[in-house]
Amino acid sequence: MKSEKRSLTEFAEEEIRVIHSLSKKYNSSNKKDHSKALLALMGKHMIEIKKLFENRDPHFVVETGDLVILCLELIKEAGKSPDAVMAKCYKRYRQKLKIKSEKRKIK
Repeated sequence: MKSEKRSLTEFAEEEIRVIHSLSKKYNSSNKKDHSKALLALMGKHMIEIKKLFENRDPHFVVETGDLVILCLELIKEAGKSPDAVMAKCYKRYRQKLKIKSEKRKIK
């Protein structure tokens, strides 16, 4: 890996690699497009997270973790490095929030 900063530990990278491999194998056995299957699962998780959150069920946190895994899988499916993507996204989000805060004059 390049000298970029890391978001994922070696443990997390290995877990995502194994999960992604199993997920891809499972979805190909059902003749499903893996990316589309991941997107469908992400949508289902969003609905479940919203319901759990609205009902103040703390299990929403675990389901949010599942959504993170699905997101990391989709990044891997696209052939990209989760660390590289996250490094880019941290910077983008910081900048977006800074601009929005400045527009509202939030300190």
